[in-house]
Amino acid sequence: MSEVTRTVVVPSTMLTKRELEVFRELEEMYREVLIELVEYGFRNDIDSFTGLKKDKYHELRKRFPQLPSHYIHTACQDASARIKSFNKLKKKGLAKTEKPEVKKVSIWLDDHLWRRVGFTRIRVYTHRGWVPVELALHKLYWRYINNGWSLRTQPRIKIDYKRKRLLVYFIFTKTVSVDENAVRRAISVDANENNVAVKVLNKVFILETGIKRITIGHAGYRECMQSIRGNRHVKRAIHGREHRRRKDIKLKIANIIARTARTLNAVVVLEKLPKQCPRNMIKDVRDPSLRHRIYQAGFRGMVKAIEEKCLEKGVPAVKIDPRGTSSTCPICSSKLMRGNVPRRLRCPRCGFEAGRDVVAVLNLEKKYQTLKGSVPLTPMPSDPAPEVAVLPVKEWARRKSLDATNKYELMRISI
Repeated sequence: MSEVTRTVVVPSTMLTKRELEVFRELEEMYREVLIELVEYGFRNDIDSFTGLKKDKYHELRKRFPQLPSHYIHTACQDASARIKSFNKLKKKGLAKTEKPEVKKVSIWLDDHLWRRVGFTRIRVYTHRGWVPVELALHKLYWRYINNGWSLRTQPRIKIDYKRKRLLVYFIFTKTVSVDENAVRRAISVDANENNVAVKVLNKVFILETGIKRITIGHAGYRECMQSIRGNRHVKRAIHGREHRRRKDIKLKIANIIARTARTLNAVVVLEKLPKQCPRNMIKDVRDPSLRHRIYQAGFRGMVKAIEEKCLEKGVPAVKIDPRGTSSTCPICSSKLMRGNVPRRLRCPRCGFEAGRDVVAVLNLEKKYQTLKGSVPLTPMPSDPAPEVAVLPVKEWARRKSLDATNKYELMRISI
């Protein structure tokens, strides 16, 4: 049994002038309290919620008598999380400042500071009393409500001054049971820069992602716009659009793989990539464009998205060491050599020949079967070639799973 957590952002309808002013005053007081707690905790090496509350609660209650006491309680939790996160980054050498800074603020609530009125409205307790907030609900919110997810009692709110509304961050949880021993099949997945290879039964699907084209296109567009305008806001807008497109592709692929595995009662075999995967890959790469593409490919992000979606749907996922999976023969375990076609490999010992992505998913499945203790079903050179389907984004983006193979035209590649 494991607990899955998801955050859903729900905007409110446009606030009145009075309501916006109330939340603005509340945010200013909360920011002052949070900044003082963060500075005090970091200066005195206190990163626990209980330590901050013990030392600063009564002092802050006297300084902010009009602020409801539970906001100081939640601010201590917020400050504790910020200090722990900064210390973790500093330990890894990734911190950009000498001490934690409070730039963006979202107000943490607990069960004493808000009430849900039905499913379309909430009430927030402020220094001016209870303020009703009407929500502009969307289908993602209703999907979690209607599919058995539980709503936690500690949401967060953030003020959107541009559109004069609140953004409510609801946290949903669900307990999922995953039984790896009950699975009968395995679906191996190999993430690459411009595609994701998925082996389903005796077929291999090459799902083209187009991330390479997105990365190169946005890099050139960003450079062009900066040379013309020199505006950092343009760079931020372009980067946000690029990030959203890549995220959308990753979530769609993760959803397709998880649904296919659940339909076939299979386990998903993924690559166990190191934390510094891009940094390790660019050690000997001198081309700046290629280095940028490797960093933006998001190999670990793709694997993480698939793993989280599998957990959400109750599908077991296993990570296997990918060392040698793209360069080892799945039949005789010899070192493969480059063929006459790009990304095509050939075994000099047994004559096995296949694409690099096909070799990777075959070896991942073989490694999983060996790790599980069963005898891997190694293909023989005389066996028929596996069916390989190269699907562009338009072909797979609206599919719900890959088990309905009769809808695709499979291209047979001899091996």
